[in-house]
Amino acid sequence: MKTQIVFAAALTLVLSLCVLSSVHAQSLDGRKIVIEGAGQASVNVPVSLPFDGKAPDAAVVVVDTKSKKEFPASIRDNALVFVVDSLPANAKMECEVKALKEKKAPKVAITKKGDAPVVDIIIDGQPFTSYNYSNDNKKPFLWPVYAEGKVSITRDWPMDSTAPGGPDHPHHKGIFTAYGDVNGADCWDEGEKSGFQRSDDVTFGSGDAYGWIHAKNTWQDNAHKPVIAEEREYKFYDSPASARIFDETVTFTAAYGKVLFKDTKEGGLIAFRVRPDIQANKGGTIVNASGAKGEAQCWGKPSPWCDYYGTIEGVGVRGIALFDNPTNLRHPSCWHVRNYGLNGASCFGLGAFSKNQQNGDYELAEGKTLTFHYRAVIHSGDEKQAKIADLYADYITPPKASWAK
Repeated sequence: MKTQIVFAAALTLVLSLCVLSSVHAQSLDGRKIVIEGAGQASVNVPVSLPFDGKAPDAAVVVVDTKSKKEFPASIRDNALVFVVDSLPANAKMECEVKALKEKKAPKVAITKKGDAPVVDIIIDGQPFTSYNYSNDNKKPFLWPVYAEGKVSITRDWPMDSTAPGGPDHPHHKGIFTAYGDVNGADCWDEGEKSGFQRSDDVTFGSGDAYGWIHAKNTWQDNAHKPVIAEEREYKFYDSPASARIFDETVTFTAAYGKVLFKDTKEGGLIAFRVRPDIQANKGGTIVNASGAKGEAQCWGKPSPWCDYYGTIEGVGVRGIALFDNPTNLRHPSCWHVRNYGLNGASCFGLGAFSKNQQNGDYELAEGKTLTFHYRAVIHSGDEKQAKIADLYADYITPPKASWAK
């Protein structure tokens, strides 16, 4: 009798939880959201709020109840995310969630063809970039990377051996993550004595507000001995071609013993090499958050962001801005930015940047992790036309979204 009572009670609890879960999953449609603007006017800003329910089978949009604008949304990692195209400073927007009845092709499609170690990112039907992770290369990288007008913004050489830009620095491939002294292993260069970033696993998914790629890599020395475990995640947002936005999170884990990131200028935990015709030594521009311009004023200097742009003949001004997150170690980052087209965020090369007035060595204890967050904006126009300072303000203080009571 006692056993029957216990079983009945357990069954009732399970059924109740199922009903609650079903109600919670269905409750997303029609729910109200209040968005409060930050101190700056926001443009194409990703907005997120917690949601631990089940995502509907079809697409979800967030609708501005006043203007009737629809913002495609993604549900992942217990969060509802959507990109607001514009919101005045300190303004308030009331929205409603709408679950569509029919499935549609995702706005941000992350696709893979066959067995090739390449994942393509397509935004609103247009190619944006590809994640290349073949272990025939010494590290994974994003390439090609397209700016508005479907023009490459990063150098195409050496991936395309016929493209201009060689044979200078062949290890600068598209947009990449690398560092030159990790327990003595050179995981920046790609010469005979350099180390490797072995790709171990890649997963990905499409979405309407963003698509994502999650990769697990093992950084190795020249003899393929593991040095440190690394995971990275990219989020590619449904932003316009004139301002493509993606976030990169890089997490290092000292899985093979303690790790010393040794002070060297050779590094960029997010880095890129621009196409040759917009290099600063060919008429392009380097500028940071303080308004400093050129390699002489920006190389090795701390700044929340650093932008690199130039004029492409017949197209116009195009560039790449990198944002350093305030949660990152030694924020604001220093920048390994060069007239010949390189830019990379590096918090470890303090001695190299300051002519040994500081020491940037950093030891990560065995089993511990170290995480960095960055945002990249591939934009049209110069830093003022692209409103890079405002976009950075959106990055660190985005509008606040909450469920209406």
